[in-house]
Amino acid sequence: MTALAWNCRGMGSAPAVRALTDEVKKGDPVLVFLAETKASQRRIKGLQRKLGLTQGITVLSDGRSGGLAMLWKEGADVRFKSCSNSHIDMVVCEGNGALPWRATGFYGHPDAGMRPISWNLLELLNRQCNMPWVVFGDFNEILNSDEKLGWLERDARQMECFRECLSNCGLFDLGFVGQRFTWCNGRIGDQRTLVRLDRIVANEAWLNMFPEAKVVHRSMAASDHCLLSLSIRMRETRKVARKRFMFEEMWTREEGCREVIERAWDPLDCNPELSIQKRLKCCQFQLQNWNCRVFGNVNKSLKQKQSRLQHLEELNLLHESAEEVQKLKMEINEVMLREEIMWNQRSRALWIKYGDRNTRWRENYEEVEEVILKYFKEIYSTTFPTEFGASLGAVDRRVTEAMNDDLLKELKEEEVWQALMQMHPTKSPGPDVLANRLKRVLPDVVDEAQSAFVPGRQITDNVLVVFEVMHCINQRRKGKEGLTAIKLDMSKAYDRVE
Repeated sequence: MTALAWNCRGMGSAPAVRALTDEVKKGDPVLVFLAETKASQRRIKGLQRKLGLTQGITVLSDGRSGGLAMLWKEGADVRFKSCSNSHIDMVVCEGNGALPWRATGFYGHPDAGMRPISWNLLELLNRQCNMPWVVFGDFNEILNSDEKLGWLERDARQMECFRECLSNCGLFDLGFVGQRFTWCNGRIGDQRTLVRLDRIVANEAWLNMFPEAKVVHRSMAASDHCLLSLSIRMRETRKVARKRFMFEEMWTREEGCREVIERAWDPLDCNPELSIQKRLKCCQFQLQNWNCRVFGNVNKSLKQKQSRLQHLEELNLLHESAEEVQKLKMEINEVMLREEIMWNQRSRALWIKYGDRNTRWRENYEEVEEVILKYFKEIYSTTFPTEFGASLGAVDRRVTEAMNDDLLKELKEEEVWQALMQMHPTKSPGPDVLANRLKRVLPDVVDEAQSAFVPGRQITDNVLVVFEVMHCINQRRKGKEGLTAIKLDMSKAYDRVE
């Protein structure tokens, strides 16, 4: 079980949403606290759907500043206590006889002159109950001068007030694993500053309740604050699904992609032995090699860059690594965008936006392969029937000689061009020339009773008819003759009928 706390500095950007989505899927937290959301209620609701955390308490932002959110999954026994512009207070009940504990997301006032109000609020919350209590968030203050590196020194009185507040509340710092400083002003040069503004503190009762609790500082390219991950109990790791090769839309963001395709296709080569199939195979082979050199494994590349960023942040260097850190953050955001494009392409929905991904598909590949092979083997095999007269004698001829000639005539350049323009640029091919020709014939060939698979007709039409027929049968109360309904089932309408 985990909890996450992050000053996201605005949830309006795709990298911020994507980064948080990855952390939630990786940690499966019981609570997620966000500070400085700078987002409307509608945007927060959309974020909740993407994260799968449909329950929550939101403190709306004041224009484009502030804003808090505490999110959790539906079904979790989490109860709301209070909230303000600086905090959201909850009680977590785990069930099975376990004691409930209190969790507070906290945001210290950014104005140093107003910060005593934040400490008074924290002390007020402490006096309200004596439950095991953990507080996490951006306190906007440090405990001592060692928690700041660079630029001007921190006012000693400010730090003393913060220490007194935590002491009065009986709250102890849980420490951390990872980088020392949780915030950077992003500047290069003498004004560059690193500070530990974010932390997790808890009282003695909570520490005794969760002695194995651990805090990890995670570098986030989408914000100048790092994310705090509180591991309360150990959990099992997930297995990663295999991925298959396909043409990736994200490749088109690289200039070299076009060169690879043109070189592999080589339209000026008039060698008759190079058929279209061979050229396609050559193009695929070249793209695979190019992908390994330039992109590699997108997920692996992302993890490597995030690991490198984490390492540089943990060095706690003021100037030496500043440019590399900024470069890494830009590269991480680009790799994240590439992965969003990759998952968008795998979705069957044409309207899906980057950020909505289906990354949890799990299946037994051998069983799936067996089912697919068996299904198509049955479709494309025959029992060699010989007597067709009884079946076809009552079937009128529907395909005329003119229709047949139209279907069999040579392909025209404009027909091929039309079919190409109908294809989606990043999806599996849909319409083709033959399909377009069949569209002109099908209205005369397919019976009007056939309601599915024909444009302008809906399978629900038959459902309504069947419903009315069954309703009529059930309501019949008079007459000596009964009514019978027979349900005929075909696996596919246009495969074959033997």
